[in-house]
Amino acid sequence: MSVTTEAGTGQARRSALRELRAMKKAGLGGAGDAVVALLDELEAQGDPLVLESAGALLDAGQRAALHQENRFSDYRIALLGSSTLDSLPHLLTAELVRRRVLPEIRSAGFNQWRLEILSGAPALASLQPQLVALLLDDAAVFESVADPLDLDEVERRCAAFPQELADWAEQCRGTLGGLLVLATVPLTALRSDRLVDYRSKARLAAAWQRMNAEILGLATTSERTVVLAWETLAQHAGGAAGGFAAGDRMRHAAGHAFSPEFLHAYAAELARVVRADQGKARKCLVLDLDHTLWGGVVGDDGVAALRIGGAFPGSAHLELQALAADLKAQGVMLAVCSKNEDAVAREAMATHPEMLLRPDSFVAIAASWDPKPQAVAGLARTLNIGSDAMVFVDDNPVERGLMRELRPEVATVELPGDPARYAATVAARGDFNLLTLTEEDRVRTQLYRAEADRAELQRSTGSLDEYLAGLGSELTVEPMNELSRARIVQLFGKTNQFNLTGRRYADDEVVSRSDAGEAVFLSARLRDRFGDNGLIAALAVGRDAQGVWEVENFVLSCRVFSRYVEQAVVGLVLRAALAAGAPEVRASYARTAKNGAFAEFWTGLGFAVDAAASTPERQVYIRDLRELSDPDALPDLPSSISVVSTKEPLDVF
Repeated sequence: MSVTTEAGTGQARRSALRELRAMKKAGLGGAGDAVVALLDELEAQGDPLVLESAGALLDAGQRAALHQENRFSDYRIALLGSSTLDSLPHLLTAELVRRRVLPEIRSAGFNQWRLEILSGAPALASLQPQLVALLLDDAAVFESVADPLDLDEVERRCAAFPQELADWAEQCRGTLGGLLVLATVPLTALRSDRLVDYRSKARLAAAWQRMNAEILGLATTSERTVVLAWETLAQHAGGAAGGFAAGDRMRHAAGHAFSPEFLHAYAAELARVVRADQGKARKCLVLDLDHTLWGGVVGDDGVAALRIGGAFPGSAHLELQALAADLKAQGVMLAVCSKNEDAVAREAMATHPEMLLRPDSFVAIAASWDPKPQAVAGLARTLNIGSDAMVFVDDNPVERGLMRELRPEVATVELPGDPARYAATVAARGDFNLLTLTEEDRVRTQLYRAEADRAELQRSTGSLDEYLAGLGSELTVEPMNELSRARIVQLFGKTNQFNLTGRRYADDEVVSRSDAGEAVFLSARLRDRFGDNGLIAALAVGRDAQGVWEVENFVLSCRVFSRYVEQAVVGLVLRAALAAGAPEVRASYARTAKNGAFAEFWTGLGFAVDAAASTPERQVYIRDLRELSDPDALPDLPSSISVVSTKEPLDVF
């Protein structure tokens, strides 16, 4: 980089930070989009010290001002470690606010990770964290080693440490709850370099790698445990594997173990974990064609001249296609947004011999001369998803800038100028990361393609009732089991439109409340003539000491709106409550930013408003069953849906 370029970059960083300071002084209320844009700009510039300063500006008062916009969510995080992590809360705040999450972060003291949990978490328990993160350096292992040159002792310590960490994790979950995020432990060069013979160096490295392999295995011990690999974080930090370590001066003067770049990468990964825990992973990768999925301009160069595969740059474009194909296999929908003639674009995808992605790899193709923000909005409508579920990849900085300006909710990838880095840049963002990959995720492309077939049937029929009858829908409703649990949690986490109270349920809460008999979690699956829609609805149903049932929340996938599924599910719950002798069924509606269309849902099903129990924030409804003795007195279930594989009445409590 030239001196002029470095000076320009530094000036841009200072300018963005000055602007953020000025906005803070004026008050951040109503400035959410501008704050997110500035943080995105600072993130792209890649200076962790400047990003830390930006995070420090976003104190509790500023976050409260942003909260008023109702487009940010809250999240509570506890941080523990074996070294000084004073910059981490600020970095994490910046990374989360740019993802529209307003964190409350609390840290334990220096190297207090063991004592804090053993003593009942006096500094952290009152926070009731939703996520607990532990970051250890190699001192956590070596502090119990009397002689670091005694490799027998070191090997014993490395062998014992994973179980010690597992015991700590179990106690931490019992004390604090929430999602637990661990990480493998990097080995500093100084530990290895003090050994003078290469056999000993190899022996130490082998023992350390075995230890970290066992730590990674802790991810399988609980649905609510995530384990990060330090090597991947170091690569994201932009340096060699050894670049994780703090400088020697900071190590001695401040007790730092990790470099600012590594802590930045760690904070960004924690932010991605938070988004996954909230069920806010993106769903659709929208790809440009010319100079993105292939080299060249198909309209000018012709299909035969496109550069795909083989030597560079064709190899880089094929690598991006391979990444997209792998994402598709894990449930990410692929779409095209290209300024091209539709027939020309489709011909290239279908006939070029090196194309890995074919037209049927995509759930939708928008190849036209419309402005791309308009085209992406059309794709979102076609797929019946929010545009905030989309990731946009385009080589043209003008198109990227226009998308950020007109569709800020779309995640626009800042591609580098070199195609060799396209795939790595898209992959490293982690926009599609999930805590658990479900079967519904794997077959999402087929589900949306079947939805297109349903739409074609609807266009060819004369009325809605005729269309629904022609679908031959079959509904299965049953209590949660091990196979459906992950998808139920995911539905509660990611559903925003038909989400009647906005309440989310984490995996550990679902398990603990089910085991304690406090609530039953139900799932609904829908099949029709075009295939399986998957698990499309989830309910949480509680029961009080008087036997009154309460639908705590009800969520439904947008894929099955207007098919009377919601009426059928509630009808089955009412019949089950009547059979169980429940005097009434209660339910609630709490308005959120996206569920306003369903404000009258419960009254439409015969529930009455309980004015005494309702508040301005939450409307409470009652369906009195005391005067009913026969299920036939309840409204009929929709005739267009057959209830199958469901015990009658539904076995809830």
